[in-house]
Amino acid sequence: MQRFQFVHVAGLQLNAPFSGVRRTSDAITRSLTDAACGAWDDLVDLCLSKQVAFLAISGGIEDAELRGIRGQLRFRSGLERLSDAGIQTLISLDRCDQRIRETLAADPISRVTVFPADAPRTVRVESDGRRVACVAGQSADATDSPLQLDRYFSDAGEVETATALVGIVPHDLQTVEGGLDQAARKPCYWAVGHADTPSRRGFSPWIVEAGSLQAKAPTAEPAARGAMLIEADGSSVVSARHVELDRIRYATLPIAPGHRIDDALLRHQIMDGLNRLRATHAGRGVIVDIDLERDLPESSAQLESVLAELRRETAAWDPFVWCNRLSVRSQDETPRPTNLLSQGVIEEGRALLSNPLQRSYFFANRFDPLMRAWTDELGSNAPQELVEAATRVALAHTNSEDSAT
Repeated sequence: MQRFQFVHVAGLQLNAPFSGVRRTSDAITRSLTDAACGAWDDLVDLCLSKQVAFLAISGGIEDAELRGIRGQLRFRSGLERLSDAGIQTLISLDRCDQRIRETLAADPISRVTVFPADAPRTVRVESDGRRVACVAGQSADATDSPLQLDRYFSDAGEVETATALVGIVPHDLQTVEGGLDQAARKPCYWAVGHADTPSRRGFSPWIVEAGSLQAKAPTAEPAARGAMLIEADGSSVVSARHVELDRIRYATLPIAPGHRIDDALLRHQIMDGLNRLRATHAGRGVIVDIDLERDLPESSAQLESVLAELRRETAAWDPFVWCNRLSVRSQDETPRPTNLLSQGVIEEGRALLSNPLQRSYFFANRFDPLMRAWTDELGSNAPQELVEAATRVALAHTNSEDSAT
């Protein structure tokens, strides 16, 4: 049997903007603009340095609602680098990646396979002249029709005993879990997309969500983003390790003085916290929301003054640490009254915070105006006006899609 490695990635979102970030300096804006493409470049470098047999991409390459050629050019450049090194790239597109399908169909790249949407297809992968894997995949169509898991590997023909079977799907875990018994052959690894954070379900077979390559919005449980590096021995997976490739991270810094202190001492306490975050996320830019717990709220002008001073003190840090906002959470603060509509959205938000799997689906779906409105503020404690506005946007977005279909 022959050992080999491959990489599994999803959620590149090369053209999607960062959300929940206030206006930054020009230098930080440039870093934000290049973060996802830079993470993609680092992923290609990882594949080259590890001499992997293939790269599996489980959808989420770009946002269909956003236009721009820059991300597509970087994506293509990376595919060409892998092809030149003899590394195959196998892509299962989701419904937002249709422009990628069109550009690669118009100008194909050798050793790059885009799986069709009408039926699964199997691709054989060789390493050092020996067949090491059969990889089956299917792309989502424009309407997100169910994948035909019962036909995965059905076109593979005779498969050697020592050959790994890998299935690639752009949908969520429930799609795979519900169709495991229907698969034509049992793969040793399911490469799953459509999730924000990495997760693994079981070892026989391995069912793995790679998460996103670069976080683009704050989440309740910040986690490193990147790709999965898998080692296989013959037809078995030996290990699957998450490799951190993200260039920018979101973080929350809670500050609890316990009593009123002057601004100089407050800045000193916050600076200590920022230095700790800087060490924790060494080598990466950090977007920080500072939550100040005080007996009495400060005035908005005073908070803005402290925030401006913090930004000046950290302006020369490289990689950057951006003090995004400074908010006060008073200990005796009581929730504002809400109407039934906004209360329902608040309860939904609380449920999402307590369920990582549902939260990943929520962050990955198409109703991002509601998600961004939530993450731009204070989660389930968002002001009533914001909740109502977010609800209106989400409902309008839903209605427009329903009418279009």
